[in-house]
Amino acid sequence: MKKGAAYWMDLKYFDDEDPIFLAQIQKGITNFVNILCGKTIPVEYALTGDSMTDGKTVYISANIKEDSIDQIVGLALHEASHVLLTDFGFLNQERGKLLEVKYDVPYEDLSNVFTLINFVEDKRIDNFVYSTAPGYQFYYEELYRTSFYNKIVDKNLLSDNFTKPTWDAYFFRIINLFNRNSDYDKLPGLREVRDLITFKRINTLKSTRDSVELAIEIYNIIKVFIEEEEEEVGREKYEYSNQENKIKEHVEHQKAFINSVYRKKRVSTKLKNQVNKLINNKTKIKEFEINNNATIPLIITQNWEEYFKSPLSRHDKTVAQGLANGKKLLSKLKVRNSTKKDIFPNQKKGKLDHSKVYKATFDDNLFYRVEKEDFKNTFIHISLDLSGSMRGDKLSQTIQTAVSIAYAACNLKSFDVEISLRGTSDLNNGINHPLLAYFFDSRKDSVKKLNQLKYLTIRGMTPEGICLEEIGKRLPLVNHYNEVYLLNISDGLPNIHNNSYNLTTAVNHTKKVIKGIRANKVGILSYYIHDTWDRSQKSKEAFTKMYGKDAKFIDVNNTSMIAKTINNLLLNSTLKVS
Repeated sequence: MKKGAAYWMDLKYFDDEDPIFLAQIQKGITNFVNILCGKTIPVEYALTGDSMTDGKTVYISANIKEDSIDQIVGLALHEASHVLLTDFGFLNQERGKLLEVKYDVPYEDLSNVFTLINFVEDKRIDNFVYSTAPGYQFYYEELYRTSFYNKIVDKNLLSDNFTKPTWDAYFFRIINLFNRNSDYDKLPGLREVRDLITFKRINTLKSTRDSVELAIEIYNIIKVFIEEEEEEVGREKYEYSNQENKIKEHVEHQKAFINSVYRKKRVSTKLKNQVNKLINNKTKIKEFEINNNATIPLIITQNWEEYFKSPLSRHDKTVAQGLANGKKLLSKLKVRNSTKKDIFPNQKKGKLDHSKVYKATFDDNLFYRVEKEDFKNTFIHISLDLSGSMRGDKLSQTIQTAVSIAYAACNLKSFDVEISLRGTSDLNNGINHPLLAYFFDSRKDSVKKLNQLKYLTIRGMTPEGICLEEIGKRLPLVNHYNEVYLLNISDGLPNIHNNSYNLTTAVNHTKKVIKGIRANKVGILSYYIHDTWDRSQKSKEAFTKMYGKDAKFIDVNNTSMIAKTINNLLLNSTLKVS
């Protein structure tokens, strides 16, 4: 059974320079943190090497490998529990003079006492999470396994190293007090400390103030023995053995953990911005299995402007013409806003025709029947290929077509249109990532939004099948509409320059996707828009293989046939309602 990150993420692929990969990790950890805390807490990659929670934000390392990801999740949850449970304001108050005065701690011991406080506070908050959120226990176990339970610690806890009452010795023994190899008689007062830090006592700690009080109790026990040792050998004169110096290095690492100061691989500001762009509320990343267990991530976003809007693109006349064409289409389709009614007189049953009651003695055809015929509720999703080759007239004609159909939908009952845009984004790292952006929905958007298409720009390559697979999963069920259609407009064959999604694989995958969409009773309208020079036989054969009988090839100057097809489809889709 898969545990930890292996349960919710494909661990075959690790690239800590790929924004997609980093975004998936950050988003997963953010979800865990927010569930744990019951509120939104920012999770970000560290921009500096040394990073700790500031009481508001959880910082994670970009050094993500298959054997470290669960530890990173555990550390993020640990930091988040500090945000949730630790009173940073109180700790800041206790630091310095207040601590000296209230607890009679000399200045030279302050840093050590605060390490003790942080140690106890860690036990308090980790115990809370461990007992209240059992689903996260595995991540904590992995975190502690690497930081506290290892061969160096296990071996030296049983040795006679660090058995003189110094701060380093006490920290080594106290920090690892819960290790099964701990010997509570190796240092004076250690067993008494162990009796203070029982699970029963930890459970009684309800606040950071309680942690401070317990830490002071520990300090008061061990300071007596430390002072005695210092009086005997001198504070600065004690010499550690070579092995003790090695242990001391490890203890410093453990103290850094306790004091929430960790060495974390940082990311560049540029990479961090790219990641943040991918994890906003309007964007998600979804893995699609292509074949042979190969998966490709798809960026799905409502924030279309981020990828497909450019101030350098000005299709003002194109959009205006599309709106004009839409008004013409609407005039032909206005009949859809009315209900056709047919009356059939002289019926043997139905509604009584009062004008014929006088015939009752010699004629029983005294009734009439009314039949109403309405137009079927129709939904059309328009998917636009915005790959690099869709430039010039191809893009202009495609915009016109989409605008005209969407305009009609905004002014007709029982007809809804959704428009999506597809391409790829390299996120400035040279990798082509499939990209799907939802632009328009006549069920909630106004006609005014269609004007934004004047800024539309092309982007990348053609991840056709991957995008259509996601669209197919989002299409409304036929039982919500009488008829559902997918209208595809493209000018090339699917390809994203990815070894896992080359031309042959992409064509076969798209064919499979289209077959699956048809199986859900969705009608397919697929148009290959071309210039006279680029309609190769190879492209025609591949397009026909993907869409079969629904493959249509149209010249860039003859896109009006798409609107004509929609016109005929909508006028001939009637439904008896009585």
